[in-house]
Amino acid sequence: MDNIFGSFDDLIAVRPIEHLGCQDLSFGGQLSPSLKVVEDGGASGCGGKVWIAGELLCEYILEKTPRDKLLGAILPESSGVMCNILELGSGTGIVGLCVSLLAQQHHFPGETHVNITDIGMLVPLMQDNILANGVGDSTEATELLWGTTLTKQHHNIDLVLAADCVYLEDAFPLLEDTLLQLTSGSEHQPMILMAYRRRRKADRRFFQRIRKHFDVIEVTDFTRHSQYLKSRTHLFELVRVH
Repeated sequence: MDNIFGSFDDLIAVRPIEHLGCQDLSFGGQLSPSLKVVEDGGASGCGGKVWIAGELLCEYILEKTPRDKLLGAILPESSGVMCNILELGSGTGIVGLCVSLLAQQHHFPGETHVNITDIGMLVPLMQDNILANGVGDSTEATELLWGTTLTKQHHNIDLVLAADCVYLEDAFPLLEDTLLQLTSGSEHQPMILMAYRRRRKADRRFFQRIRKHFDVIEVTDFTRHSQYLKSRTHLFELVRVH
């Protein structure tokens, strides 16, 4: 459906200038070459920096990928090559870029396509990060406003990634609508992995809303689960039930 909640851009919180420049992330040597992330110091809103939930989701993906099968432990029934991966609220694009680099690093056969998405003002930053990591053949950055009608390119998605997307209460209905659209087909249901840092009691309302349509399953089977819990950062799998 069309966005009936007003301008999505108006909902984006403004951050003070910080985290300006480029950093390399290898996640303990698991990515070589390391992931290069350009941060814009908050010039484009809260999405222009690396957040802890994104780091958690990257670590989980790296830990669950054996050298012979991309994301094999996450999607054991897959052929070994993810065809279509969509990241929501990508910001810098860190999680989607991690998947792209991982596929490149291990020379996985076949074609992996990663679409990192956010509001329009963040697309140039995501494109800069695609170029910085040399993954332009498999990765694209596009605008996707939650709550708007999805295009054909957002159908037949195998894996949906979302890190720190639950932060602004006015956007909860928009994010829920997008998740419902992505899982509306009965024949092909994508896996949804959502990493989230709990900051306010209001965040619970989002999960209360989506439990009408999704099972929210906490994922705990990764090495640094207990350390992330100390920072109130969680990983969930969302499974459409209605």
